[in-house]
Amino acid sequence: MYINGKAINGFLDESKPCPNCGHAEVYYDLYDSYFCPACNQWLESKCSDPCCSYCKQRPERPLFN
Repeated sequence: MYINGKAINGFLDESKPCPNCGHAEVYYDLYDSYFCPACNQWLESKCSDPCCSYCKQRPERPLFN
């Protein structure tokens, strides 16, 4: 899928609204996490494993420039 011209390997989950704005959440496969494209916020915290390949490379914002 594409969001603002950026390719995202994931899917739109219309059954899960963002708790902040109500927009459908997006699952981002690369980081194994959900985010809100309208708020540009991760909706799940990073895990506590310092070696986690998903969390250690995750940017502060999902739709960084």
